[in-house]
Amino acid sequence: MEPTIDNFLKFEREHNCNSIELEGLHIWALYRYEIHNAIKKKAAGNKNISTENSGDGSSKTELIKMAFNALKPYPSRLKNVDVLFVGNGRRTKNADTGIYEDIYCDEVAKRYKSVILEHPENHGHCLPNGMDNVCFTDRVAFQTNLAVKLSKKFNTKKRQKRTAGVTEKLGPVFDAIHSEFGVDIKDQMIEEIVDRIYYIDITKRYCGKILDKANPKLIIEICYYTMESYAMSLLGHERGIRVAEYAHGFAFPTHTPMQYNPEDHLKELPDDELIYSHTQEPIVHLPDNINMITVGFPFFERQRAHYQERNPKDDKTICIISTLFEGKDISRVAADLADRLGDEYRIIYKLHPGEYKTYKENYPWLAGKKLEIIDNNENHIFKYLAMSKYVVSARTASVWEGIGFGCQTILLNFGDTAINMEYFIKEKGVPLVERADQVADLILTDQAGKVDPDGMFEPGSLEKICRYIDSCLLKE
Repeated sequence: MEPTIDNFLKFEREHNCNSIELEGLHIWALYRYEIHNAIKKKAAGNKNISTENSGDGSSKTELIKMAFNALKPYPSRLKNVDVLFVGNGRRTKNADTGIYEDIYCDEVAKRYKSVILEHPENHGHCLPNGMDNVCFTDRVAFQTNLAVKLSKKFNTKKRQKRTAGVTEKLGPVFDAIHSEFGVDIKDQMIEEIVDRIYYIDITKRYCGKILDKANPKLIIEICYYTMESYAMSLLGHERGIRVAEYAHGFAFPTHTPMQYNPEDHLKELPDDELIYSHTQEPIVHLPDNINMITVGFPFFERQRAHYQERNPKDDKTICIISTLFEGKDISRVAADLADRLGDEYRIIYKLHPGEYKTYKENYPWLAGKKLEIIDNNENHIFKYLAMSKYVVSARTASVWEGIGFGCQTILLNFGDTAINMEYFIKEKGVPLVERADQVADLILTDQAGKVDPDGMFEPGSLEKICRYIDSCLLKE
């Protein structure tokens, strides 16, 4: 079988994958994203499909740094809070203030007695963060990395027992994957799932101690499939604390964590899913016991007004947004479009952060073209979306944001764009093309996609999120 999301869900249902337990954990469910990615990578021979290996720990220097941070006690002022946010550590620098902002948590957290748990992103933290309620979870990052390293080095009895358990429970399932999808990932996945059990086990114990002190009435996770979030979901359900995930972006039909069979009722998942837009409702398919609640995105609302005020829209500006996996194809379109329209239009080419250091080597055809290449994070992408009349890209959440800024839209048929952006193509009539001459014709004949910008994000988002939080607190 082709490892499509539909076939993967069918396989999960036939083999009852998400009900398989070991040590009280649904061990398939805790690693299904990585399993599906590994199947796709092996089946397609596509190195652009990444797999996340939880065993890839930190370096010695990073572990020492985390160990020092881990010695810091939990702040006494953050006991008995109303809301506990599980952040992801990815903060954006505000160009005006120099403060690194958590664009999901900070604005809402300021309205409540709350604490933000922050995992070390890339083994560090973005400071200054301008907040006085952040608790770094370096201790759990340190302990999990150390435990996995030691268990592998000494092949401990606990690791042997867990390996035997995973092999017994999931070995036949991986044999079925080999038979049905034609790929052998058994040995690789068993080892990585054992690592994941260590991560969840240790994280849960540490997060339990945090919950003892924070004692929240509500837990809001920014990404439900991080280690702290899995642990907090498990603990929340054990202790009767409501758990919600607040979306950290727009989901796509092939994004495994947002696609389940409806009957997969898992204690590792949140109770509620807070999403940005009603456009996500036909795209996200979580188990049917999870409530989908549309609340919007306060950061986008605030920043849209900020950037639109300072960057008036220019009818002669085109913003082409690169993506990490389709960048080579997109960059060729950008170079060709510059030859065609570069004298008449300002063409901005916004690279993906993962391309900044390599694009000159990987995309030599961009050299000397009439393009304004953005290869840094000094200015937010919103600045370029605000000033552009057109946005051109493949499968990326920035398309939603571009439409939200009132950009006319053209999609490039590279990678899985046709599948993942089907909503815009079929429901909104956004054109899907492959060549620069087609892009130029659509712009010159005024046929780029025109979608209502106010339909991309739910309005009044801050009030709607606070209304949801207030309703949960009142139930307590």
